[in-house]
Formats: sequence, C-alpha cells, structure tokens
Amino acid sequence: MRILVILVAIVSAGISLLKAPQPFEATTIEQRAASVGLTVEEFTLFSGVVEAESNRDPDNIEGRVYIALTIWNRASEDHPEFGNTVTAALTQPGQFSTVRNGHSVTSRTDLSDQAVIAAYEWIHSGEEYPEV
Repeated sequence: MRILVILVAIVSAGISLLKAPQPFEATTIEQRAASVGLTVEEFTLFSGVVEAESNRDPDNIEGRVYIALTIWNRASEDHPEFGNTVTAALTQPGQFSTVRNGHSVTSRTDLSDQAVIAAYEWIHSGEEYPEV
C-alpha cells in the first residue's frame, strides 16, 4: 500500500522515473537559454555571433567554444569595460561586425548553441582553460 501511495504521488507530481535525457536537437531555445541563465533574446544574439565568428565551418565545434569562452569572459565582472553582461559585451561598438541594432545578422545553429552551452559549463566547472 505504501508503494502505491508513493507511485501515485510521483505520477501526480509529473515525475518520471524512466525518462531518458532529451537529445540536444529536441531541446527548445527556451531550454537552451535557461540552461545558461540567459533570456531567449540574449541567447539568440550570443549564438548568432558565435556562428558568424566561426566562419560557419560546419565541423568546427572547438573554434565555436573558444569564441563563446571569449564572450563569456568579456561579460564577466573581470572585464567591466565590456559592460558585465552578455548583451553589453556583444553590442559594444566595434567588437562584432555581425551585430546590427542589437541583433546578429547571422542566424544561430545547433552547433553554435551547443558551443555557448559548452563554454558556460566549462567556465562553471572550475577547470582551467587549455592552452591554445
């Protein structure tokens, strides 16, 4: 009886014990943005800039991650000259030619989205940046 009560509580709470991790391609822009603490607009701008700066090489995730690391670094408190936010760092005059009126003229891709998230996770992992 106790097990049944627990199972009913789990089901009514919407918790799935058998739920497999969602493939990246199935995640929404809202989920991706939330995973790094950004709004959808900020994430879209960030990912679009990463895509543009990568020269759109379809196989180069590493280059995209390094670009995203640079942007996250500029948006940190360590670099107030860039404004301490992702949007401020990306819209600084003369920084990224792909940004016009606060928007990237280059569309984001799954690969650039992955790079933004990977760079964020790397920074928050406490690991040192590798030598390039």
